[in-house]
Amino acid sequence: NIFVGQNFGTYRFANLNAFLSDTVPAIEYDRTYSLVDEAIGDETKAAAVFKAVQLGFYVQDEWSVTPRFTLTGGVRLDIPVISSDPELDTAFQNTVLPKLQAEYPIANGIIAGQAPEGQLMLSPRLGFEFDIAGNRKSILRGGAGVFTSRIPFVWPGAMFTNNGLTIGRVDETNLGGTVDFVSDVNAQYKHPNFSIPSGQVDVFVKDFKYPQVFRANLALDQKFGNGFEFSLEGLYTKTLNNIIYSNINSNPDVKFAWTGPTDHRNVYVNTNIDSRYSAVYMGYNTDLGYTYNLTASLAKEFSTGFSAYVAYNYGDGQSVNDGTSSQNSSQWRGQVHINGRNNPVLGRTDYAMGHRILMNLSYRKEWNDNLATSLSLFYNGESGEAFSWTIGGNGANNLAGERGSTGRRRQLAYVPKDINDINLVPYVANGDTVTIQTQWNNLNAMIESDKGLSDRRGEYVEKNGSFAPFSSLFDLVLRQDFGADLGGDMHKIQISFDIFNLANLLNKDWGLVYTIPGTQNEDFNNFQLYQFEKYAADTTTPTFTYRQSKVDEDAFNIEGTSSRWRMRV
Repeated sequence: NIFVGQNFGTYRFANLNAFLSDTVPAIEYDRTYSLVDEAIGDETKAAAVFKAVQLGFYVQDEWSVTPRFTLTGGVRLDIPVISSDPELDTAFQNTVLPKLQAEYPIANGIIAGQAPEGQLMLSPRLGFEFDIAGNRKSILRGGAGVFTSRIPFVWPGAMFTNNGLTIGRVDETNLGGTVDFVSDVNAQYKHPNFSIPSGQVDVFVKDFKYPQVFRANLALDQKFGNGFEFSLEGLYTKTLNNIIYSNINSNPDVKFAWTGPTDHRNVYVNTNIDSRYSAVYMGYNTDLGYTYNLTASLAKEFSTGFSAYVAYNYGDGQSVNDGTSSQNSSQWRGQVHINGRNNPVLGRTDYAMGHRILMNLSYRKEWNDNLATSLSLFYNGESGEAFSWTIGGNGANNLAGERGSTGRRRQLAYVPKDINDINLVPYVANGDTVTIQTQWNNLNAMIESDKGLSDRRGEYVEKNGSFAPFSSLFDLVLRQDFGADLGGDMHKIQISFDIFNLANLLNKDWGLVYTIPGTQNEDFNNFQLYQFEKYAADTTTPTFTYRQSKVDEDAFNIEGTSSRWRMRV
């Protein structure tokens, strides 16, 4: 796996004019590079090369306990093994690691140069089906068991490049001077004190367990009346092992706590414990988290050729880290928090569905053996994506730094009770001064418009405590079947005509899907509530601006593709 992130160097300037001037330095620079050769791109030898195997054994049987009651039992054994070990950085193991463990006791037991040990992951499960009346009209079914994920070897695989000996790193904080733009990708910056070992290090606790959950479901399928079919099902999943990260090279000392009205969160010292390494990301386990889903559906086929289906689903859950990235560094950066990314919070999972309604109305007409026409209307209505309200602003790295354990755009926002509960300051937009009172009126309107904010006045928001606006999409499907008997064989051809997002065809303001507005692609599902500007004269009281004036759907972006009607023949 060749992944040398930002191998060609990435720059960020204060604004476009600063970049175009050729005289104003960049305010941010990031680059990783090979320590084992001078090649860049796919030609480098700084690749993760390792061998792994996942063995799986499974046995299952079914028992007809009675003619109406059936049991299904099984057990699965997964044995994931990484048969290679990363290169050993003896300086890290002997000198640096003891210093990190003194600050982070959870790192005790880490051994550099060793991949996670092979595991025996046992997954028993038991299911049943009960024909209540013996006529297959009332079926009660369910089950429970342990389930192991496919093994994400890319996570521990990063140890084979991010080990202090294979890939180095440099940024604006350790270049020792101004960072001017260099257009030649072959002449990018290296750490001025170029040395081995250096760079980022990825480690895992010795007894790290791959993801595993306990899951149980219970359902009732009921047939009644003249062909009606009803189903009700509940599903519950409890986390047994999930992944979580800490940057154990981040100095955990508190620099100061915020002063001011109410929000007194900590600001950490933005330094590394050992300056040779940009970060040391440690993967370990948590058993915190669960999800649940409730579903009800009703279906009916009519003798006239009509059929109908409607279903309602509600899904929610809690997690600390959803494991959405292939990079350990990104996993850590994505952890939302109040007091530092090394202290991520338990909250709603990114995958929470919220409310969802599905409907389908269809009609099929067979004109003769060779011609048939079908027309279907589909509806999908669902809650928007779950998101977190965070603190934004380009100056937010002053909260303690992108690389410190407190990071910008991942800090959960505090919801002020009133205008005196947040330290707003005026700002100038288009030549006009936006007053504190105007900002508060707009902020208060936003708080009142969102339950995830209004329910948390005087408190921090919850992780993914809100959903984007509900969306409603209709699709129309027309099918025409033609058939012909040629030589005793029936040959068929079908012409289809589809209109996706029919409502948007009828009205440009209908059928819209909303997404979270973000200033940079790293915002993901984080909505910046207010902007950090700078510290007051006392250097510990933060000041903020609120720059929104819209509420409800108008405050969100419209997703471009799915919000447009489309037609296909």
